[in-house]
Amino acid sequence: MSAFRTVYRFWISILAVAVLFQIAFAGYGAFYATEKVHDATIDESTFEDGFGLHIGFGYLILLGVLLAVVIALLARPGKRTVLLTVGAFGLVIVQIVLAWTGGTIPAVGALHALNALLIAGLVGSLAGQEWRMKRMGGGISARPEPPPATPA
Repeated sequence: MSAFRTVYRFWISILAVAVLFQIAFAGYGAFYATEKVHDATIDESTFEDGFGLHIGFGYLILLGVLLAVVIALLARPGKRTVLLTVGAFGLVIVQIVLAWTGGTIPAVGALHALNALLIAGLVGSLAGQEWRMKRMGGGISARPEPPPATPA
């Protein structure tokens, strides 16, 4: 297994955990806004105070998934894995567009939440696949031992 494959395995795992934190940061923002409504009406600044971490971290995830694509191309884990990693990058781009649009059209905001679950599932699946391949001793390109010859 190449060094780049090891880097890919760890990086995609870090991204899987980062996406879970990102979802938690969205929950924090929502409950922060809810708590502030009890005090008074909230303005845009107060709203952004609660969602600032979610917004900023989202752009870091975008850069992280772009880096995962580059690492996957260098690691050569197989066409399927590379395409799924590129797909994760595409979903993150869609996620950002949904976030920008969701502020104006709330129904699109609901799609933002559903797309987050798709991203978490895909990146988590890629991480799990890499750790399974490591445990099996190499990866998709590893060939199984031939069965022993039986006497005739």
